[in-house]
Amino acid sequence: MLKKSFQIIGLILLICFSFFYTEKVVMVVNNQDPLMIKIKEYGEVFNIESVDAITSGNSVIPGINACVVDTNESYSNMKRIGSYNENMIEYKEIKPKLSLDKTYDKYIIKGNKKGFEVALVFKVRDSSYILEIANFLQKKGIKASFFVDGKQIEEDSQNIYVLINNDNEIYNLGYDGKYNKDLLIWTNNMIENMSKNIPKYCIVSKEDEKVIDMCADNKMYTIKSSVEINYNTTFNDVKSKIEKGSIIVFDTNNKTIDELSKTILFLNSKGYNYNLLSDHLSEKGCNFKKK
Repeated sequence: MLKKSFQIIGLILLICFSFFYTEKVVMVVNNQDPLMIKIKEYGEVFNIESVDAITSGNSVIPGINACVVDTNESYSNMKRIGSYNENMIEYKEIKPKLSLDKTYDKYIIKGNKKGFEVALVFKVRDSSYILEIANFLQKKGIKASFFVDGKQIEEDSQNIYVLINNDNEIYNLGYDGKYNKDLLIWTNNMIENMSKNIPKYCIVSKEDEKVIDMCADNKMYTIKSSVEINYNTTFNDVKSKIEKGSIIVFDTNNKTIDELSKTILFLNSKGYNYNLLSDHLSEKGCNFKKK
């Protein structure tokens, strides 16, 4: 009986060793294939390193994932046709050591500086101004992100759909003027049922421990930008703060179109591009399309 057990164990070890040895042989052969060598050479030139998220006190700025060539997947693709084709290169992302992922307890103050880009954000407590802003942005070919009060979504869904149909994003501004624990999920559910984006952000003008804790409990990030235009501030007041990655927040009111016009004129003159918030705060490193 003991002898038979040793035989079985020996057989299992032999099979395992055979698989291991075969795999190593295949790996060595593949690595010597001119096709694999060319893929690795491309990878050495292409690979983009990650950038850590920046944290300071209660604030955070998103990082950027590394984007590297997936040599095995690329090799598998090209081996089927038997020749090198750069369009068949596959990529994979690797997160940095410090990432925005699950950093719900800090305020996002801007996007990363991976491009010459800004995000336009509007806080909507009164839906009276939505159509005017939506039409203005559409004529300019600009998409933006709107934090809308839940009560406005209930009472004026028609205008909210105008924003959505123009490919803007909708997020949660609370309900009836404030974030409420019981109504946070209710408003999120309305947004999810109506819009094309996930309502994963809250927004505040100043640090608010109650709001950030409430939103964090619901796995939502909280935004607090230093570039905000409202009844008390104008574009000229915040102009000097605008830089790559800025989140430019407008409190919608009867002055918004005038201040928005000045802002866009300035941004266009400086060559800025416009991002939706989901793209602006994304840490995606392989942010490109194949040829």
